[in-house]
Amino acid sequence: MRALFYSCAVLAAPLALAADDGPTLGDATTAHYLDTVLVAGSRTPTTIGRVGASATVIDRSDFDLRQSAFAVDLLRDVPGVTFSNAGGFGKQTQLRLRGAEANHVKVMIDGIDANDLGGNDEFEFGNLTTADIERIEIVRGPQSSLWGSDALAGVVNIITRTDDGPLHAEAGYQGGSFGTNLENVSLGGHAGNTRMRLGVSRISTRGTNVARQGDEEDGYHAVTANLSGAWQPIDALQFSMTARTTAANNQYDSGFPLPTDTAAVAKTDQSYIGTHGKLALADGHWLQQIDLTWSKTGNDNVDPSAAFLNSVDGERYKANYQNTLRFALAGPMPSRHSVTIAVDHQHATFDQSGPAAPGFDPNQHQHMNMTGLVGEYRIELPYEVSLSGSIRHDFDSQFDDVTTYRGALTWRLAPTATTFNLAYGTGQKAPTFIDRFGYFKFDAQANPFVGNPKLKPSQSHGWEIGFSQPLLAERLRLNVTWFSERLEDEILGYTQIGNLLFSAVNLPGTSTRDGLEFALNARLPVGFSASTSYTYLDAIARDVTSHVLKDEVRRPHHQLGANLGWASPRRRIHADLHMHYTSEQHDLFFGTFPAQAVALKNFTVVGMSASYDVTRSLQVYARLDNVFDEHYEEVLGYQAPGVAGFMGLRLSYDRL
Repeated sequence: MRALFYSCAVLAAPLALAADDGPTLGDATTAHYLDTVLVAGSRTPTTIGRVGASATVIDRSDFDLRQSAFAVDLLRDVPGVTFSNAGGFGKQTQLRLRGAEANHVKVMIDGIDANDLGGNDEFEFGNLTTADIERIEIVRGPQSSLWGSDALAGVVNIITRTDDGPLHAEAGYQGGSFGTNLENVSLGGHAGNTRMRLGVSRISTRGTNVARQGDEEDGYHAVTANLSGAWQPIDALQFSMTARTTAANNQYDSGFPLPTDTAAVAKTDQSYIGTHGKLALADGHWLQQIDLTWSKTGNDNVDPSAAFLNSVDGERYKANYQNTLRFALAGPMPSRHSVTIAVDHQHATFDQSGPAAPGFDPNQHQHMNMTGLVGEYRIELPYEVSLSGSIRHDFDSQFDDVTTYRGALTWRLAPTATTFNLAYGTGQKAPTFIDRFGYFKFDAQANPFVGNPKLKPSQSHGWEIGFSQPLLAERLRLNVTWFSERLEDEILGYTQIGNLLFSAVNLPGTSTRDGLEFALNARLPVGFSASTSYTYLDAIARDVTSHVLKDEVRRPHHQLGANLGWASPRRRIHADLHMHYTSEQHDLFFGTFPAQAVALKNFTVVGMSASYDVTRSLQVYARLDNVFDEHYEEVLGYQAPGVAGFMGLRLSYDRL
């Protein structure tokens, strides 16, 4: 490993030190920032400057600059985002927005709901590689009025790659520390009114020793295939489809109260299929859209040493129809309007199987139906003022109906190009199947989890105030957002209710989440670019037993990210230096009753990458992670990987 480390350092140094003038990185700092189109910020694509919500976009250029195999590495630098990773590549990884729970964040892949019904409604970010991703949108704040239950805290929208040229082929390989190998191939193109693309990627790693005790390495292996296509028979009509599947084997450690070496393996299958039809009439003023999607996730846990096996599956069928009318009004105050009416319906199932024991049978089948009615109105007024409002009513077969709403004002002052944003919204999250019905029985060293069918949906309300300011002729852009949210009946999904008993409960009182998000992007001379982000978060909930207000676990008060990039004149050489700091946070230690909060120390992780385009078709690159070998944990008892080096190459072919 040390030989590879030094090899990467030798390659990266001259690339980072090379210099000449030319185009710079950091397009987000120019006037184009406000014109960046968001798909997930509204029921119809809307620019960041008018969407009325705090949002961040990570695109393909960011992935290529960082050269990371996993999307998590770039998402960490987004304001308001916190990750909890259980030990490295492919391990369980939870994303939280503004201190909310991981299942309060709706994740979509090409318009398909991707939250795992069999995984407590959380999306497993540990399996999300960058090979076939074109961009990721992160929209913060309550979005339930647009997207329903899972969007209480926000939305992460993942858009996969397409090929619009006649023919594009690509192949890549990356190898390095911990016996890690990543291969990917793709082929796609556009002919007439049809385009198709197929991409396949494979990653395998020997892994690192996750648990504090023992020395067993916990490996990971995954294969992802992504197929997409579109057909546009006439200008006004388009049909598209997406199919994506991931099969992963993840070795993990478990145990009570802290993990130890085990032979446990989690086998995960994630499959998504979506078909979409769009019709634009009246010169694009009348838009209609229909979506039919299906998703299925399977989670099998095997521990040969304990003769233990269980399977948890979730499946979702969903249909969506929406109708949008756009029109303009003249007069003394000309304005442009957009009215959207939508209805969506989904049927969700939850299946669990495993060995039964006296007094305990984990085998079960559950289902529920949900229907949502959505209305959204957007208006653009003179002086660059935008107003938006949305309302949604959810009918649920298992709970009372819930209505959520949201309103936002955006105002751009032309003389200074300052953009102000004010929004208020409500959100809701229905209890998950696991919350209500429990899941597999743990092995002999752990304790049982009992479902709670009496749970109520969590409901929130909150506001945010933000502004965006370009400086120095658009070479700098500053974004600041102040937010405050209140959550009633917060569901705590793993609560110790007895010495050997756990369940999900609605916490008493109100949980509060207040914070500040800061981002600064800059284009610097001689091809350099820089960015920094900072998040302050104060997330407090009432203890279920003592009723005392306490900091919520796995929510650090402070996070800081910084990046310095450089590009040569003809963009043949790129280099990147990045840093991420997380302040002290707490996790729960279940070795006592009641469980005790234990501090996880603060940590700073530094990384670097560099690439060189040997020809138009061949690129070589190198990357160093955790350069200073920081030892830290994001989940109690699970060690993060140490210093690591990787090298790779990418071949491409375009027929023009």
